[in-house]
Amino acid sequence: MSINVNIEKTMGDFCLKTKFDADIGITAIFGSSGAGKSTLVNLIAGLVKPKSGHIKIFNKVVFDSKQKINVPVHKRGIGFVFQDSRLFPHMKVEANLKYSNRFGRRGRLSSFSEIVDILDLGQILQRYPGNLSGGEKQRVAIGRALLSNPKILILDEPLTGLDEGLRSEVIPYLEFLRDHSKLPILYISHSQSEVARLSDKIVVLENGNILEHGETLQILSSFRVAKKLGLRDLSSFIEATVSTHASDGITELDFSGSKLFLPQIDVPVGSKIYLRVLAKDVTLAIKKPEKISALNIIKGKVDEIVMGNGPGALISLNVGGHKLVTRITQRSLIAMNLKLGQTCFAFLKTVSVATSDIII
Repeated sequence: MSINVNIEKTMGDFCLKTKFDADIGITAIFGSSGAGKSTLVNLIAGLVKPKSGHIKIFNKVVFDSKQKINVPVHKRGIGFVFQDSRLFPHMKVEANLKYSNRFGRRGRLSSFSEIVDILDLGQILQRYPGNLSGGEKQRVAIGRALLSNPKILILDEPLTGLDEGLRSEVIPYLEFLRDHSKLPILYISHSQSEVARLSDKIVVLENGNILEHGETLQILSSFRVAKKLGLRDLSSFIEATVSTHASDGITELDFSGSKLFLPQIDVPVGSKIYLRVLAKDVTLAIKKPEKISALNIIKGKVDEIVMGNGPGALISLNVGGHKLVTRITQRSLIAMNLKLGQTCFAFLKTVSVATSDIII
């Protein structure tokens, strides 16, 4: 593995204990506020010293408490992108980008001109940070990190504080990094839609401990994770194929023998996409409903029922091998007499899937 972490750190009443591996691509470090996300990356970067354990980057030990190894921050080969970009306000974009030459490792993964082209920075090289949009600042920060020739990248909440339009501007560049940079990237976030779209693997933190670690879409659909981090954002992540773009502005998708209908998506017919479907937007029926406004009606079998501490219950449907989850009241569960293995129908409105929940 490219990154191997097994460390402990106590800070006052807070104790962090983590053990995980990360490889090339994006691994999300996910959790609610106070879970230990920033503490963890500060430990990996060398900004904070662990109490015990070890950290390896491409089999090079950068920290080992037993061997008394603690490689300084600037020698670990880590590129950082922070939430607030942290550009030098008195330097133009070009100077900000080239500043990394002073401290980066020798050798280049990409040249200055390649980074400028990849991140579309050519038109803003002679501008100062104060004259840039939030999205432009983050692209410059990403470019500066890459030009330091890092072994790994750490992106700490890089989209937080940006509105939806600016997020949409930056995300394609992050996807390009994931797919083409051949770098291990740790992506810190508390946003399910961000990590679902960008990351391959996920480490879920709770109170300094790893709650789950594995495939992102599978983990985010886990009832265990949802119950710990909050049920409001419990979601299913389903794979579908674009079949038709209709003339009335609706895109039709094939999903496990069913049809799904969404507001038009600008992707070619035949493309595979993932959809994040919030559990609270899914309604259940024992019989197939007729003459209702919801176009999306999906047949499945109940494969899991979890009773909540309050009046709610979590229901998981197996739809052709895919998991579709919903939240209903226990009163509805009893009234419908739902049981494991029972066939039922889920339906959701076409407009209930937001653009940000479509993962291309």
